[in-house]
Amino acid sequence: MKNESSSEPEAPSPAGPERGPADDSTLIEPQAVPLTHASSTKTERRTGGRRWTLYVAVGLAAAMVAALFSLAPQWITPVAKPPPAMQGESAEGGGAEGAAKARGSSRTAAEQPPPYAALRREQAREQASAALARFVELELRLRDELNIDHWGQEGYDEARDLAQAGDEAFVADRFDQAIDSYQQAADALAALLDAGHAQFDQALAEAVAAIDARRPEEAHTQLDQAKQIRPDDPKLAQAEARAARLPELLDRFRQARNHELAGRWAEAVRAYEGIRALDAATADLADAVAEARRNERAQRLRGHLSSGFAALERREFPAATKAFEQALAMAPNNASALGGLQQIAEQSVLVKIDGLKREATAFAAAEQWREAADAYRAIIALDANVQFARTGLQQADAQRRTMESLNDLMTNADRLSAAARYQDALKTLEAAKQLAPRGALLTAAINQADALLRRYGKPVPVLLRSDNATEVLLSNVGPLGRFSEKRLHLRPGAYTLIGSRDGCRDVRTQITVAEGMAPIDIQCREALQQ
Repeated sequence: MKNESSSEPEAPSPAGPERGPADDSTLIEPQAVPLTHASSTKTERRTGGRRWTLYVAVGLAAAMVAALFSLAPQWITPVAKPPPAMQGESAEGGGAEGAAKARGSSRTAAEQPPPYAALRREQAREQASAALARFVELELRLRDELNIDHWGQEGYDEARDLAQAGDEAFVADRFDQAIDSYQQAADALAALLDAGHAQFDQALAEAVAAIDARRPEEAHTQLDQAKQIRPDDPKLAQAEARAARLPELLDRFRQARNHELAGRWAEAVRAYEGIRALDAATADLADAVAEARRNERAQRLRGHLSSGFAALERREFPAATKAFEQALAMAPNNASALGGLQQIAEQSVLVKIDGLKREATAFAAAEQWREAADAYRAIIALDANVQFARTGLQQADAQRRTMESLNDLMTNADRLSAAARYQDALKTLEAAKQLAPRGALLTAAINQADALLRRYGKPVPVLLRSDNATEVLLSNVGPLGRFSEKRLHLRPGAYTLIGSRDGCRDVRTQITVAEGMAPIDIQCREALQQ
C-alpha cells in the first residue's frame, strides 16, 4: 500500500524498509493476515484416502505464517521522519521533494512507542509465533497419526476455535492474548494425541487378548474401535489378519482334538503344525504341540516294542532286534526293550557274539584298540551281561587312552618346561609301564617317552642379557628382576620372557630352551607416546 500524501518511496528490502542517516525509527501500519487458516469452515472433513490434501493445507498454513514474518515489511507503508534540515525546507515550501517528504511524515516522534515497549512488543510477537508453530506442528501430527474425522472431532474443533481466537488477537497486536490462545490450542491438541494413542493401544491390546482366547466377535469389536482411531497402524493390520484367520484356526483346533481323542497322535501333531503355519502367535499352541508330540512318541515306542515281541515270537530275530533297537533309540533305558534283546541273545545272537569276539581279539592283537573297543561295545549292545566284553572294553579303552597320552606327550614336548606338566608326564609313563598286555607299539612308545623325559628332565644353561633397567619375568620360573646378565639352568622346553619398564612398552618373547642355545636378549626399548 502506498501513502497518497508522500512521494513514491523505494521498495523495502526483505529485512525491512531502509532508514535514512538521521532516522531512528519507522512507523508501520500492520495488515490483518489470518495465521491458522481458521477461516475454513468446520464442516470440512478429510478421509484416510485424501490424506495428501492435509499435507497441502497444513503446508499452505505454514507458508502463510512464514510469509507473514518474512514479507510483513512489504505489506506496510513506511513513513520516514524527515531530518531537521528538510523540516525547514518543508516549512518554507522549498522544493517539490521537500514538500512530499513533509506530507509523508504524518506521524510525529511522540506517536512512536518507547524503545523498551517496542522491544517487549517484538518479543511477545515472537513468542506468539512460536506458540503458533507448535500448534501447527501438533495439528499436522494429529491429522497424520489419528483418524480425527471419526474420532475426537469435537476436541479438535475446540482447539481450532482457540487457535482462531489467537489469530484475531495476533492481528490486533494483542500478542499476550494470542500467546495464551495458541498455547491452549496446542495443549488441547497434545492432550488429544495422547488420549487417541492411549485408547488405540487399549483397544488393540484387548483385541489381541480376544484373539488369543479365540473369541472372534469380541476381537472384531475391539479391532473396529482401534480402526476408528489409527486405521493404518501396522500392528492393527497384523491383528486384523490374525482375527480373519480365527474361523479356520478354530476348525483346525477341532480337528486336532478329534485326532487326540481317537489316539491318532501323529495326525494331531500335523494338525497343530498346520495351526502354527496359519498363526504362529496362537496362544497355548506350544503346550498343545509338546503334549501331542509326547503322546505320539510314546505311541511309537509302544509300536516298536509290540513289533519286536511279535517278531521274537515268530523267531524272526533280525526284525525283532531292529524293533527293540528302535525302541532303545527312543528310550535307552526301557526295560522291555532290554529284556527283548536279552531274549534274542539267549536264542540266536550267540553266533554273532562269537564273531564279534573274534574280531575284537584280532584288533587287540594288532593294538588297534579303538576298533577293538567298538567290537566289544557291539557285543554289550547285544547282551549287556557278557562279562568278557565288559572286561575287554575296559582294557581296550585303557590301552587307547595310554597311547593317546604318550603320543600327546611326545607331540607337545616343549610344554614339559612346566614343572606340573613334567610331573604329569612322569605319571603317565609310569602308568603305561604297568599296563598289560604290552604290545610292540606300546613298548616303542614307552621307550620313546622315557628317553624324552630323561632329556627334558636335565636342566641346561641359559644366558639372559638385559639393560639393568628392565624388569624381567620368566614363565614357569617367576620374576628375575633387573640385570645385565643372568645365567640360569632350565629344563628344555618352551618359555615366555616378559620385560617391563616405566615409560616403555612391554616386550614379550617366546623362547625354546635347548642344549647349546645362544644368549637371549630382553630389553624394553620402545618409549610410550606422551
